[in-house]
Amino acid sequence: MLRKLYRATLLPSFALVLLGTMWTAVLYQVRQERLAARQEAVLQAHEQARTLADNTGYLLRQADHASQLFRVKFEEAQGQLGLAEFARPGGLLASLIPPRLELPVALYRNDGSLAESLHGRFDDQVADQAFFRALAERDGDTARVDTPAVGAHAAQWRIRVARRLVDEQGRFAGAIVLLVDPAWFIEDYDRVQTAPGGLVLLQSRVTGLATGRVDDRLFHTATLRFGPGAQPEEVRDLTPVDGVARLYARRALPRYGLAAVVGHTLDSALARAERRRDLYLGSVGLASLLVLGFTALLTQQSRRLRRSTEAAEDAQRQLRAAVDASLDALFLLKAHLAGGEIVDFVLADVNERGAAMLGHPRAELLGQPMGELVPAWREEGFIDKYRTVLISGLPLEEEFATRTGEPRWLQHQIVAIDGGVAVTLRDITAVRQSIAALRESEARLRTIADNMPAMIAYVDRDEVYRFHNRSYQQEFARRGVQAIGRPARAVLGERRYAELLPHIRRAQAGEKVRFEEDEGERSFEVMYIPQADDGGHVIGFHVVRNDVTAQKTEQRRLLKLAQVDPLTGLANRAGFNHKLQEAMVQSRDQHTLMAVMYLDVDRFKPVNDTHGHAVGDALLKAFAGRLAHALRASDTVARLGGDEFTIVMEGLRQPDDALAAAAKIVGAMRAPFDLDGTTVRISTSVGLAFYRDADLTPAMLLQRADELLYQAKQAGRDTFRADPAFAALPATSDVA
Repeated sequence: MLRKLYRATLLPSFALVLLGTMWTAVLYQVRQERLAARQEAVLQAHEQARTLADNTGYLLRQADHASQLFRVKFEEAQGQLGLAEFARPGGLLASLIPPRLELPVALYRNDGSLAESLHGRFDDQVADQAFFRALAERDGDTARVDTPAVGAHAAQWRIRVARRLVDEQGRFAGAIVLLVDPAWFIEDYDRVQTAPGGLVLLQSRVTGLATGRVDDRLFHTATLRFGPGAQPEEVRDLTPVDGVARLYARRALPRYGLAAVVGHTLDSALARAERRRDLYLGSVGLASLLVLGFTALLTQQSRRLRRSTEAAEDAQRQLRAAVDASLDALFLLKAHLAGGEIVDFVLADVNERGAAMLGHPRAELLGQPMGELVPAWREEGFIDKYRTVLISGLPLEEEFATRTGEPRWLQHQIVAIDGGVAVTLRDITAVRQSIAALRESEARLRTIADNMPAMIAYVDRDEVYRFHNRSYQQEFARRGVQAIGRPARAVLGERRYAELLPHIRRAQAGEKVRFEEDEGERSFEVMYIPQADDGGHVIGFHVVRNDVTAQKTEQRRLLKLAQVDPLTGLANRAGFNHKLQEAMVQSRDQHTLMAVMYLDVDRFKPVNDTHGHAVGDALLKAFAGRLAHALRASDTVARLGGDEFTIVMEGLRQPDDALAAAAKIVGAMRAPFDLDGTTVRISTSVGLAFYRDADLTPAMLLQRADELLYQAKQAGRDTFRADPAFAALPATSDVA
């Protein structure tokens, strides 16, 4: 009963376990992708914050150098150097600060009064201000940087760089002051682009004053505070700007008491993960319905097979009980002679089963001629068979269907005895019906197995094939092999048998084994399922073999798609990282020269804002096409995201080849782009780094190219900058 109950619940339980496993795996995957998307957004924000911090730090260092240069020239001129001379076009200040920034600068006398100023308004008297008192009271050549609030709005502020001036006797002679507007780093820095709703911010860590932008809206605040986040690079907004949930990352500038903060909206960061979640849940939901439907069908068929098997088992038990209890009808017959010939047989003895078969009490039957007692036996030919056995002495055993009366199947055994025959007669009608039912059940099972797509076979304890379905038969026929009744070693061949032998041994030890096979262009998932007898001893194992070639091919296709940018058809960040690592390993092993270019589209954001995202996307595709056309077929072009592109050039004979390619790219992008009737003019800036066998990681090499790109940006865009340690041409070359 327990076995029946176990068999009845095994299939539904397996289906529930399978569904539970599927849903657990999918929910785990959804959670992992959500965490990964969140981490990726934080890392992207951190990288952009670093870029903003680097740009800010660079300009502030230039302002610092400018103040130091003024002090040196002021002392050389014995205090006679004025701001007009210092800030004239092509002068000392222009060598460090781009003139287009029109950096506010002021000169104060030693009494704190304003001597002169350029490009901005300054206080007429600063003698009582802390920064001026500190410069006047302390010797030294270190610039003082602070972040005072300015203007009518309490949250407006500037970054002030002030340096002490001395006369020819080394006495305090005043101060040079430069003011840097933090909005310069926020409003027009196209290297830090976020999705709609993203935040870019520069904050004073001393005063808490901050300047930032959300999309195109610039704002100033003194109340924004941040705290530690869930990840090392993440910070959490303690005083939200506008109620929009964002993922923030911060990069500190300790030297200047500043922090760069970039935040991406939670919705944009998780958008891709949410779409994949819906796809996963829809797929596993559909798969669950299919599993439940298939389980219901198999359960119904299992019940039918169980009922048929139980009927056959009951019939077998009844037949066994009848044999154990000597329930066969037994007749002892003596020959009745007439004229020296056997004409009939007289019933000498009969058991109760035989008496019941004849329909009379045993006492009334003894001594009666069988031909007269049961005329049907003579008509059925029984009397003739008894005579033949008695004369020949050879026993006879047969089964037959009666031709008279109620149709029955009988098992008939006749053995010659002294002067007659002993006859046992058994009604085997029920047994015959059970055998027919078993054959019908086996036919149904074979029909199911033959119509399943999997290859199914059974191998006994001697490793001999005893069964296989139609799918396996077709596989064996394709190989020209006959399997049934033959050992696995002969069917598989020595080489393949040796490969599969460890799995066979595990299955024979009672372990359910699962593994994969590759046969040329075909892939299979194989299971060995042990078959045990009632004592728990393994008597063989079932082989279930599924062709998973299509699934493997699809996995490889999806992996390839995962490394392609869907907008431009170029390699994406994952594809680029994979290619860069391979190229660096080959360059290092073969001692060949390679180069990496990092470039972006100058002023891409105004094009996107003016003409819309459709034109922006069309520009990126056209830019990618023009970029690929300008390079060798062996070069790898990738789009990292936004308007940022990278190029891997392998097998360079000399640095000039890469320099010429960079110059060609810069020149190619100056031509106008016709985008379905909209004409756009842009340019590009390129950073070019070389590699041969230095101890660098791919990330370090890409960072070097990024720094060179930054230098090209600072030089006014529409140019390239190359690593001077390798470049054979001048690093400032703009030749198309």
